[in-house]
Order: sequence, then structure tokens, then C-alpha cells
Amino acid sequence: MIDYGPLVELAIVTTLMVVVCSPLTSRCHPAFVNIVVLLSVSIAMIIYSILMNLSMFELFDFLWRIVFNSERSRYFLLIFWVCNVLASIGFGIFVNAIGRSSTIHRKFFHLTVSMIYLSGIRYDHDFVWLCGWMMLCMFVIVEVLRFFKVPPWEQALNNFLLSMKDEQDSALLLTPIFLLLGVFLPLFLSPNEQSPHLYHLAGVAATGVGDSVAAIVGSQWGRTKWPRGKKSVEGSTAMAVATTIFLLLARPFCVPPLPSCAHIVFVSLILSAVEAVTVNVDNIILPTVGYLLL
Repeated sequence: MIDYGPLVELAIVTTLMVVVCSPLTSRCHPAFVNIVVLLSVSIAMIIYSILMNLSMFELFDFLWRIVFNSERSRYFLLIFWVCNVLASIGFGIFVNAIGRSSTIHRKFFHLTVSMIYLSGIRYDHDFVWLCGWMMLCMFVIVEVLRFFKVPPWEQALNNFLLSMKDEQDSALLLTPIFLLLGVFLPLFLSPNEQSPHLYHLAGVAATGVGDSVAAIVGSQWGRTKWPRGKKSVEGSTAMAVATTIFLLLARPFCVPPLPSCAHIVFVSLILSAVEAVTVNVDNIILPTVGYLLL
């Protein structure tokens, strides 16, 4: 069994280096950020090869075998993930082509991220934990390249990522990062449980299912607004129902201790109430609350 911990730690440190150094180098010229990324990744690879006692040539083979480990289930999983990624890219191109992005459009990405997470935690727990951290680091670096208008990436990244832009975003486009972090947060907080507990699905339940249903129903049919808020009673009700149904359906596939059905309904109502009063970073707050309560 390969220990993915050092690889994840290096990826996080590398990402932090890019985030810290990019503002300094972009003052000279945005293109210099490319050098920062390249140097940071190169240094990380050298350090990892030393930690693993491998040459640089052996390192590439080692990383290849981490991904393609000759198990059939891994290949099926990778194919499924690639399909979801391609669907997300294709949908982003479509939204950019029509020139507008609605709530329903943005929630499509909640679906694909949730599908990747659910399949991974069901069939390859450790690998999806690794991939979750890697994707999060990549999303942060991509946003750095977009935010600092780094050539030649700026235009392509804006064309695709702005389709995910939420009203909560400013110049920084944090919605995709928070979405990914929110869905994977329970696994990041409890990575050592091989079989999924119901709390591992708190991110999908709250963000992938509940928040998405609330946004879609609220934007389409929401008429009754909560006092001093923009959220609708119809959206909140839909979220509570959808979250409850999802958790009840997922319950048989999780390991004990399992919360009771009444407890699941209670958690769903709490999540719906929190979503109704949350203005910002609900993709982080909701999974955290769900994780703690489940």
C-alpha cells in the first residue's frame, strides 16, 4: 500500500508557494507567474524523488503506477471520472457559447463533482482522497493563473471558468474551489476510515444535492421569501426533502454506527435552515455542519 501522505503534503506546500510568490512576480510581468509554477512543481518533484529514494526517471514510472495500478476497478473508475470531466468541460463550452449562465447551469458542476466523489469513496477510498487534494491544489493554481491574467492561459480560463461564477464571487473566482472543498471536506477531515460512514457523504448531501435543489427550485418556483433574506421557503423545503431522501438512500451503503431516520430528518432540517440564512461560503459551511451533526 502506497502512502499518499507525503505527496499530498508536497502538493499543498507547492500550491502555497505559488499563491505567495505569484503576486510578487506578477508585478514585473504576469508571464513570470508561469516560471513560479514551473519552479515550484519542479522543486516538489525533486524533493518527492528524494523522499521516495528514486531517480527522476524512476519517479515518473512510480507516479504512473500510482494512477494506473493494474486493477480493473481503477481503470473503470478513471474512465468514469474522465467522462465527468469531459462533460464538465463540454458544458462549460456550451454555456460560454450561449453567452449566459443561470443557476441551473452552475449546478451542473455540483453533479459531476459529486459523481466523482461518490464513485471514488465507494470503490477506491484512498485514491479519491489523493485525487481530491490534487484537484483542489490544481484549482487554486488555475485561479492564480486566471486572476493574475497570466498568458497564454487567461482567455481560455476566463471563457470556461466564468460560467461557474456566482453572485458571491468578486474578482476572485472562488466558487469552484469552495465547491470541490465542500464535497471532499468530510473525507479530508476523516481520511482513515476505509469504509464510508454516512458523515463522509455530508458534502454531497449538503452541497451536491441539497443546495443544488434549493437553488434550482428557489430560482424557478420560489415565491415566498424568508424575512430579511433572499432565499425562498420553497427552495428551503425542497432542500430539506432532497437531503433527507439522499441520506436515507445512502444509509444502507454505509457502515455503522448509523444515525436513525429521525436523526437524518433533523439534520436535513438544520442544513436547510442554515442554507436559508447563509449568504457566503455556503459550500463550506453546509458540509461542515452536516459532517458534525452526522
